[in-house]
Amino acid sequence: MQPFEVFIPIVAMLASAAVLISFFYLSHRNKKAIQDTIRHSIDQGNPLTPEILEKLGTNHSPRIKDLRRGIVLAALGLAFMLAGLIVNDPDGTVGMMVSGMFPLMVGLGFLLVWKLNRYND
Repeated sequence: MQPFEVFIPIVAMLASAAVLISFFYLSHRNKKAIQDTIRHSIDQGNPLTPEILEKLGTNHSPRIKDLRRGIVLAALGLAFMLAGLIVNDPDGTVGMMVSGMFPLMVGLGFLLVWKLNRYND
């Protein structure tokens, strides 16, 4: 075993954690900025109409979110599985196929939710 082989999984886990932490932090910061804008508008005495609140939130339909997430996660899972087929190492092939199953199944779950739910938008 090479001395640097230990760092590969550690760096992969740290990179994944960094992506998740930055996603949640930026999402929180965006929501806080929207709330500050609404609070500032109320303090100035401006009326808050539903149109203004809708534009500030810019929330997409849950139906579109489910479809988007399903497609992206299913594609990511398939990409891992195809990468596993390309790898010449038998252990690497199994590892890539197994790690591709999780996002594939979650993506298929989102697509199933998208298909089965009746949305009101």
